Amino acid sequence: MGSKIPIEDELVGELQVSRSTLRQAVQALVYVGLLETAQGRGTFVRGTHEVDAVLTRYLADAELVSVLETRRGLEVEAAGLAAERGTAADLERLTALHDRQMAAHRDGRAQDFNRAAVEFHSAVVEAAGNPVLARLYGSMLGSVSDSVRLGGVRRPDEHYGDPGHARILRAIGDRDPQAAREAAAAHLTTFLNALAPADGGAR
Repeated sequence: MGSKIPIEDELVGELQVSRSTLRQAVQALVYVGLLETAQGRGTFVRGTHEVDAVLTRYLADAELVSVLETRRGLEVEAAGLAAERGTAADLERLTALHDRQMAAHRDGRAQDFNRAAVEFHSAVVEAAGNPVLARLYGSMLGSVSDSVRLGGVRRPDEHYGDPGHARILRAIGDRDPQAAREAAAAHLTTFLNALAPADGGAR
């Protein structure tokens, strides 16, 4: 999920369909939540399963605070499982993502920082080795991205200054599930507290 689909000309040639048929199909997949269009960037995969479509459409109407509370529940458990089950390759990927995020912060590249932050959280979930958890979290990626972006807009000091990812990474590297869960809980609670007052229950 999150990958960009080919441009229209390529799809028309590959699928041997008319442009109008292709556009109708893309619009239908956007409507059910399996694809997402981003103006000026293209069309991206949001889900590969009917469960993704249902949850994506539901989460589009969810309050930000509710999304963050759900994220906290999923990500705390994922961090603990990642500390227990994560491979050397998982740890290497997490380290690279964290390094990329910190480099973006130093250079003032907010979009790259946010993108790396979302990828870091997704990588922690994948390292947990639980396909059900990964499926549920994958369906939330659009909402996760929105909440991360809003964190930088509404509470930049807390958003960019919180060392939560470093603590999560260290605990996973130390194979300490309890510390990983505590680090993830503290990170998401900081995020929730930073956004909730400004959110006021709004979407």
